[in-house]
Amino acid sequence: MSVFLDTADSVPAGVNHSRNYLAHLLFFICFCTLFEGYDVLILNLALPHLGREFGASAETLSYAVGLISVGTMVAFALVRLADRYGRRAVFLGAVAGYTLFTMLTACSTGVYDFVAYQFVARMFMVTEIGVGAIILTEEMPHRYRGAAVTLVFALGLAGGIAGSLLYPYIVETALGWRTLYIAGGAVFPVLAIYWKRLRETRRWQLDQQHNRQPRVSFLAGYREIVKVFHSKYRARLLVGTSIWFALNAWSASCLFFFTYYVTNERGWSAAQVSTTLTFGYMFAIVGYLMAGPMLELAGRRITVSLYFAVGAVSAITCFLSESTQIITVSYMVVLGMQALWAIAATITSEIFPTELRGTGNAVVNNLLGRTGMVLAPGMIGVLSVWLGSVGQAVAVMALVPLFCIPVILLLLKETKGKTLEEIA
Repeated sequence: MSVFLDTADSVPAGVNHSRNYLAHLLFFICFCTLFEGYDVLILNLALPHLGREFGASAETLSYAVGLISVGTMVAFALVRLADRYGRRAVFLGAVAGYTLFTMLTACSTGVYDFVAYQFVARMFMVTEIGVGAIILTEEMPHRYRGAAVTLVFALGLAGGIAGSLLYPYIVETALGWRTLYIAGGAVFPVLAIYWKRLRETRRWQLDQQHNRQPRVSFLAGYREIVKVFHSKYRARLLVGTSIWFALNAWSASCLFFFTYYVTNERGWSAAQVSTTLTFGYMFAIVGYLMAGPMLELAGRRITVSLYFAVGAVSAITCFLSESTQIITVSYMVVLGMQALWAIAATITSEIFPTELRGTGNAVVNNLLGRTGMVLAPGMIGVLSVWLGSVGQAVAVMALVPLFCIPVILLLLKETKGKTLEEIA
């Protein structure tokens, strides 16, 4: 971890945090994101059991996942508050919120309240990820920004590994899939410890000092959103939205429907699913470990384009194949390409100036980009009826990232090796 703790940067002298604080900061955000990875996986694992317990069809479950994903768009309102009230308050509130509603999901008695609990949990979860990436982007030295954000998302895989290991044992217990959500409460003790230790970011504090203005009303504050659509930021807005839309559509399709696909269309057992996901998430760490150095060596444009291309091809292969071996290997590659979440967070946390960083991220990620996650499950539901297969429907949705690559190569300016002040 010490590789991230060189505190030299271009921010004004006297405001750098100690290496010890940066180590604690990195650990805390990593731990919180670990449970985000866990929560995404257990929705994938729970779908077949929800269908049987609540009598829901594949089409109904597709729409349910789509409604849950609307929560990621509502997070727009919370993420942009990080520019108004600070990164610390919004981050801590989001962690507490997603932990509480993850546990409440275990109390679901039907599809409707399951969707309601997960809707709110996903809203807070995406807020935590977005603001956590902003905190690291602003606090870490510029040459380690990409690696630090990538490390956080990579450790999120540990949550996926834990969930996949527990899955075959938990589904046989009296509470079944509900136990997966109860376990999410493990975040609360660590949150209590770090509640007072987490500090506001240096750059946000400096920006507030240099731009002292009377605090306007809550609704009037939304006028700041218009600034993101100014011609100066139009290219950044388009490329940021394109990246997040493609990533959300591709990832939601691949992650949420894999267990349903192999269980119902390929006849896999719970043990086979568990084994594949466990080794898949372990192997996926390679994708994350490669992403950090690639961001710093090859640059943002080449890295995100390559990961999108490999992710699309591997997903299509996985969801069209009938071979257990090919499905397993190709899905392992799909999981490795999930490092795109870290890559996208790094890019869009850099391209907007400090005073608009929270709002800019909220617009391109939550308000616009997350429509991919909302629309993809519904599209899969429609396509699965038309094509007669969930697997074929996912393969069609996996094409979306390929259309994003030209936009990236044309509009995204390289930010490798630059300070945030130089980029702005």
